[in-house]
Amino acid sequence: MQRQNHSPERIAALDGLRGLACLMVFGVHFGQITQLDARIGPFELGRLLANGNVGVALFFALSGMLLSLPLWQAKLEPARAPHLGRYFAYRCARILPAYYICLTALIIANRHWSEAMGWSDIGLHYALAFNYFDWSIFSINPPFWTIAVEVQFYLLLPLLFAPTRRMGAVATAIGVLVLAAASYATYVWLIATIGWTSGPRAVSPVLTYSLLGHLPHFLLGVLAGRSFLRLRHSNPRRPWNADAPAWACLAAILIVLSTPIDDWLQIPYGRYNLPYVPVLIAILITTAPFASIMSKLLDGFPLRHLGLISYGVYIYHLPAQHVTARYLGHFSISAQEHWGLFGLLSLALTIAIAAGSYLTVERPIARAIRRLGKRRLL
Repeated sequence: MQRQNHSPERIAALDGLRGLACLMVFGVHFGQITQLDARIGPFELGRLLANGNVGVALFFALSGMLLSLPLWQAKLEPARAPHLGRYFAYRCARILPAYYICLTALIIANRHWSEAMGWSDIGLHYALAFNYFDWSIFSINPPFWTIAVEVQFYLLLPLLFAPTRRMGAVATAIGVLVLAAASYATYVWLIATIGWTSGPRAVSPVLTYSLLGHLPHFLLGVLAGRSFLRLRHSNPRRPWNADAPAWACLAAILIVLSTPIDDWLQIPYGRYNLPYVPVLIAILITTAPFASIMSKLLDGFPLRHLGLISYGVYIYHLPAQHVTARYLGHFSISAQEHWGLFGLLSLALTIAIAAGSYLTVERPIARAIRRLGKRRLL
């Protein structure tokens, strides 16, 4: 019996959510460079920009949801179990070519081999193992650390589902929830028990930027995948409008990230306001495809188009911001004083590079891999 080609269908609203996620991450580094801040009552622009790193949690949750859908579907229809070879081929085709092009360009532009331990650092980045070494995590392009974590999750996800083949969906979902809690507990235990050379109270970046530290965010996305399928299979004609819960979650996330509530909704060493904001994100990505107004907005211009190139926006935005700031500096224009001009130029440059990457690298390779997979099914 042949297995289904692992080529997931497009789901409404999710491209737009990717677009929002990459804008949030762009805003983090925009805020760091411009030091922009303003206040309206309890709302703080500087806090909101800094908390744009929650866009990473949104990316992780979306990955967990979308990659787990075929695995959840296989529990309902065993004949549709994804082929692991094609699963890894699609994941590599989606992530690696643009990453390696960006990595190589930055290495050459900065002559990174001339740095101390440069060649070791370069090798670790090509092997996607640089997040296991404190000195290497941010050495070439700080946003790269999430790519290493993503790829490590790609390898882990099929292994997590392998022992659940004979388990029902409910039992599997409970197991995923328990694993999310256990991974957080293990993460905190390691921080509390292992001493680091930088001091007994310091936390190693290796743990902070590890898959273990972010596994709960991925797994909440996996649970969102199960919930999404239940909603879709209950009635494919969308029997209910999910705008109310979707907008409520989005509003709650915005309030938390932009007000002092952000300081209260924290647990020790919980990344991105875990569990509060990540749970809201999981509900958002589950309900947004069924929310008539929200899904239309997210699927409209420009968010959906930005979502299509969001990977390129993510990996190229910080180099583009640095280039823009240096270029403006040649004309004695400060990015902090002229933050509007800096933001407009750096975003335009980022989008131009990301669009070029999508049209010439990402999309052609993805289509070629899909065509190859279809031929092998014939």
